[in-house]
Amino acid sequence: MKPRPAEPYWPAVLTDWCVIQALGKAGWPQRLGGRGDLQAAFVAEVSWYLRFRAFYLRELEAENLILSAIESVYAELGGVAYAAAKQQTEAAQSEFLSALGRSTRDSIGVLQIVGEPKRLQERMRLRAQNLDACRRPLSTIARNAAQQAAATYWRQVSACRLPEGFFAHVPEAGAIAAMRARFDIWWALFLHSLRAVLRETNPSYARLLEALPQLRADAARPGQKFVLTALVQQWRETNAARFGLLKDIHFPVVEQRAFVKYRQVQDWFGHHAPGYNHEAATAALYAALGRVLPAQRQASWNN
Repeated sequence: MKPRPAEPYWPAVLTDWCVIQALGKAGWPQRLGGRGDLQAAFVAEVSWYLRFRAFYLRELEAENLILSAIESVYAELGGVAYAAAKQQTEAAQSEFLSALGRSTRDSIGVLQIVGEPKRLQERMRLRAQNLDACRRPLSTIARNAAQQAAATYWRQVSACRLPEGFFAHVPEAGAIAAMRARFDIWWALFLHSLRAVLRETNPSYARLLEALPQLRADAARPGQKFVLTALVQQWRETNAARFGLLKDIHFPVVEQRAFVKYRQVQDWFGHHAPGYNHEAATAALYAALGRVLPAQRQASWNN
């Protein structure tokens, strides 16, 4: 068997690919010339923002909706008993943390949970057990409500992955804001192209691609009773609500197509910006737009 290629950072690959496809359809503003390094820096800038909004924020929104749906079921159906149990648990936790903060450390700096903190920790544990007992009879209803909330959210996302106002809150001193202001007609064309690309692809598959190496390792363990396909299905069912992967996934095809996109991204950067240096290219893009590169960006690159 051929050795498997090294795993790239899939969220970046898939968002880079989407932006590159959109840029190919929209073209590049003539007033910035044909410099490939500027285009590459622009791709990196938009791709980062796309990852931030399309991955991290949406996943957090989905998680918050799930937690809110679950808590709503407990609060509505659990009644006074649940409300009291929750209040007591939160109070016990607050008292324990306050006492822990006042605790002294031993000679080597290790925090000691003894005396009053130890007693409050035990009370917090008992209160948490009581809260779990209140939740247990309602857990199936709460889980169904959470799944419905997540499904509704991700259906809305899939209907329009790039809604109006998606780039409304980009930094005003950044390159995206400058491109939008200086080349408004071109920017509208670019957004139209990017929206069309995102209608045909789901960047959230990156989460499955990230999980596949570990799932393969799990499937290869001695005594493992599940084959890789079953492990992938189990992983998807566990993470569907969080990542929006609500449909069954034929992962070999997803992976194969993803590596094609990876090679296309590599080839595009190699052709347009050979020897691409992100810092230098971004500085050149900001200079071409008459903007000063914010100092904090340098720190983020170094990190």
